[in-house]
Amino acid sequence: MTAHNRQTEKTRAAIKSAFAELVFKGRYDDIRMIDVARTANVGRSTLYMHYPDKDAILLENMAPMVEDLATATQGGDAYPKIEAVLHHIWSHRDRGRMVLFGTTGQKLENALAARVTENLKGHSGPLGLPFLANPIAAVTFTVIRTWLKGEASGAIPDIARRICLSSQALLTASR
Repeated sequence: MTAHNRQTEKTRAAIKSAFAELVFKGRYDDIRMIDVARTANVGRSTLYMHYPDKDAILLENMAPMVEDLATATQGGDAYPKIEAVLHHIWSHRDRGRMVLFGTTGQKLENALAARVTENLKGHSGPLGLPFLANPIAAVTFTVIRTWLKGEASGAIPDIARRICLSSQALLTASR
């Protein structure tokens, strides 16, 4: 890795860390890019060289979770990945409640729908992929939100199974 690449990664890490700090301190809608730049101790032009907007930072920070949740249509093979995500969410549930609801939650749900769409390319359904990917993302986040709010309880393996079964049912119903 060259010195330039190390510096780029260091800058991106500082930006992502600063962004996470701001997300957990206040409302997402109130965060401005200048706030991120100041907190990360980088210039605005540097920030914009790496990220066009705060949504891009959010989505990069949450990409591993979205990627793992998008595997739910694979059935039993996805259980370990979904369980790992749920363990992480549960161990940081106060923060999870802040990120998985409201504006950020909707952005993550949309990102999950886009990722599911990518995973299901070539799947032929009568109405098209958005009519499949959007409900899969919605049911995934509904299960997680219901669990986090305490409206329903269950062990993590059971919640992971519910997410996978719901996703597979929607996939099956679309054929």
